[in-house]
Amino acid sequence: MSAGTPSRSVPLGSVRAPRGSTALDFDPLAAISARGFLIVVAAVCVAAAVGLTVTTASQVSSWPLAIGSLVALAAGFGWFIRSAFDFTVGVSSDRYATAFALLAVATVLNSLSSLGSNLLVRDDWGLLTLAFALMAAGPFRTSAELGLYTGISTALVTVLSLLHVFFSPLTAVPIVVIVLVACAPVLALGLGAMGYARVLLGGIYAERLAQAEARDRQFDALRQQFIDDDGVGAIGPLRTEVVPFLARLRMTGELSADDRARAAELTALLQAAVDDARPIDSLGDQVDVFIDEAGLSLRMHEDDRATIRAVLRELQQSPRRTPGTLVLELLEGEEDRFGIIRCSSTDVRSLRAEVLPFIRMMRLMMGTASDEVAGDELLLHFDLQRLAN
Repeated sequence: MSAGTPSRSVPLGSVRAPRGSTALDFDPLAAISARGFLIVVAAVCVAAAVGLTVTTASQVSSWPLAIGSLVALAAGFGWFIRSAFDFTVGVSSDRYATAFALLAVATVLNSLSSLGSNLLVRDDWGLLTLAFALMAAGPFRTSAELGLYTGISTALVTVLSLLHVFFSPLTAVPIVVIVLVACAPVLALGLGAMGYARVLLGGIYAERLAQAEARDRQFDALRQQFIDDDGVGAIGPLRTEVVPFLARLRMTGELSADDRARAAELTALLQAAVDDARPIDSLGDQVDVFIDEAGLSLRMHEDDRATIRAVLRELQQSPRRTPGTLVLELLEGEEDRFGIIRCSSTDVRSLRAEVLPFIRMMRLMMGTASDEVAGDELLLHFDLQRLAN
C-alpha cells in the first residue's frame, strides 16, 4: 500500500471478505508482484527439474517418461503464467485447476520414470513442484481452494512414496519416515499458502473498508464546507452564533434587555452578510451563457445553489476550458425541474478528470446528477428536487 493511504480503522480480525473472493479481486495492482514471483518460481522449478534429472540420470528407468514429465511441467507453468497475464479472466478456478492437473501429471511421470531404481525420495523434483505451485497461487486463489489442493497433493505424494517403497531397492529407513519426508514440502508450503492467502485477503479488504470510511468522512466534510463557506458566504459562520442564541431563548422563554441588544446586533450582521453576498449570488455571473426563463435560480435551495456555483467556478478557472463555451441552462417542465451545464475543451476527458471531485459532490448534494462526454463537450445533468423556503 502507498504511504498516502489512510490508517486502518477496521480491525483485521473483525472483517470477512465475500466468499470466493481473492486478494487480487480487491487489489488488482498486487498482480504485478504476484506475476513476477510466479515467473521466478516457474524458472526455479524448471531449472531444478532439469538439473535433478541430469544429476540422477542413473536412477531413470524410462527416459520417455522422464522427458514427458519435463514437458508436462513446462506446460503447467506456462499455462499458469499465461493465465496470470490475462487481464480479462486471470487465474480463474478452472484455469488453476488445469495448471495444477498438468503439474500433477508431471509429478506422476517423474515418479514413474524412476520406478524400481529410485534410491532417495527426497531428490524427486516432482514432489517439490506441487509444493511450489501451491505457494505461488496464494494471491491468485482462495485459501479454501488451496486447502483442497494441499489435501490432493498430500494424498498423491503419499501414494507415490509408498509405490517407490515397494518397487525400489530395499532401504533401512522406516516407511513412515519416507512418507513424512515426501509429504513435508507439500504440507509446509501448502498450509503456508493457505495462511498467506487468508491474511493477505483480510488485510486488503480491511484497507478497502478503511478507505471507503475515509472517503465518506471527506465527502461529509466537503459537503459541510460547501454549505457553510461557499453556499451562503459570510452567513455560514454566523450560524455558530445565531443558532445557540435562539436555542437559549427557547429554553428560558424570556427576553432580557441584553438579549434584545444581542438580537439587534445579530440581525445587523445577518443583513450585512446577505447584502455582501447578493452581488455574487447570481449564477449567471459564473458562466458565459445563462438560460433561466422560469427564474429557477431565484427559487433554488441554497445547498443546490452552492453546489452548482462550486462546479461552475472550477470549470471557469480550468485552463483546459475553451473560453466562451461555459453554458448553464435551467428548465422547468410540468412535473420536474432540471439543469444542464455545458463546457467545451480540446481535451474534454482531462477536463472531466480535473472537475471530477466536484461532480461527485454534485451527486451527493443533489441526489440525481450525471455527466457524459459528447464529442469535445462535457455535459452535466442535474435535477432540482427542492426549492428554497
